[in-house]
Amino acid sequence: MTAPKRTLLGSESGISTRQRAFETDEGIIIESTDQYEVSRKSVLFEDVVLVTYHRQIGWAYVLVLTAIAVLILAVAGVFLFTAPATGAPVKVSAIIAAFAIPFLILIAVRLVMKVDVISIFGRRSRAQIHFSFRKRRARDIYGRICHRTRQAQRVPQEISQPQSVE
Repeated sequence: MTAPKRTLLGSESGISTRQRAFETDEGIIIESTDQYEVSRKSVLFEDVVLVTYHRQIGWAYVLVLTAIAVLILAVAGVFLFTAPATGAPVKVSAIIAAFAIPFLILIAVRLVMKVDVISIFGRRSRAQIHFSFRKRRARDIYGRICHRTRQAQRVPQEISQPQSVE
């Protein structure tokens, strides 16, 4: 028995999880790896009830990066205020503060670009595909999923038109 042909749509990685979305002939398959446990769920094109496309910021990401940047800037502030008493150069606090710049840039990029999310709701399951930077690909995949869903749920012409009795 051969495995069904799968096309990778997108992947998302978290602190301890990794999620990959695949398209098959029958539907969308989501593989989630949490530590060492692998789970797989699918949404069949025939069972799709709703497909949405929206953008979100991801406030947990922004808050964690903000906390790290504030911590670094607090350490730089402590060095700045204690520099005259200890004889340390002020350059030390500037160098420490410079370590916060990448975090501030990442926060600004997230607030401006946001994350595109495609949600596929089935009768019994739900799948989400996240795109941080590839916005055109997200729109293309959304269109393809909508098209494939319409194809799978299309009613044949001979069934949709009642036959006339003569």
